[in-house]
Amino acid sequence: MKKIVVLLVLLCAASVWAVDLRNEDSRRYEVKIHSGGTTHTSIESGTTQMSVCSDCEIEVVGVGSVKASGSETVVIKDGSLEKR
Repeated sequence: MKKIVVLLVLLCAASVWAVDLRNEDSRRYEVKIHSGGTTHTSIESGTTQMSVCSDCEIEVVGVGSVKASGSETVVIKDGSLEKR
């Protein structure tokens, strides 16, 4: 039972310290997440992808890239990137 509780606490703590990606624009973007390797994905308009990484570089094709870590949120807004 103790092992299960410890595992749940660790999983919750990991999600608290994860980077989110939010698209506030009205279009879909192709995204590359560089963290050890590279993950190719996309994000639809008006959506948020939770816990994309804990420490990485997020590249939004045609927009730019930004390094993020911890509980930061990377936001695509008006065709540019910002961290919150």
